[in-house]
Amino acid sequence: MIDIIEITIEEFKSDIYSKYLELFPEDERRPLAKLSKSYNAGVEKFYKIVLNNVAIGFLTLEKIKDLPFYLDYFAIFKEYQDKGYGTKALEILLKKLDNELIGEIEKEDASDQNTIKRFQFYKKLGFRKIDSEYLVFDVHYTPIIYSKAKMLDKEKLDKIFFEYYRTNSEKEDFEVKCKLIK
Repeated sequence: MIDIIEITIEEFKSDIYSKYLELFPEDERRPLAKLSKSYNAGVEKFYKIVLNNVAIGFLTLEKIKDLPFYLDYFAIFKEYQDKGYGTKALEILLKKLDNELIGEIEKEDASDQNTIKRFQFYKKLGFRKIDSEYLVFDVHYTPIIYSKAKMLDKEKLDKIFFEYYRTNSEKEDFEVKCKLIK
């Protein structure tokens, strides 16, 4: 049986962090000190995804004020991928969050099939793209949203995403490396 269990930053460091380093490219990772700072400020939450009490993946969520939860990192460990566990984990998460979640994915690129596969994964779960694109720390992203309760307009969503970026970046980094490009 799959479940999602909230864990502390200490558990993340000892049980998950090495997998985080393995699964995410360096340019997409945040330093452990920044993750800890965000956790200690009550913004970042860490979860492990378990199958019969064995960790098979993890996710991190951010929550700022009254904004929707933001899916920061989500991964199933390589040996458990392509078995439907990621789909089941997100279905469980969406129920726990009362069906509202935002995130972003790398912009789809025909020369990188993983970007297309990634969007198809989220799309089959009911996520939609919003008509924006961001350049964040030299990576081109498309924001996605899952919301049964209400549809947020593009302008409000752009403000929400940039509030998350502002919260997790140094002021100089944010001003130089986080841009709305569409």
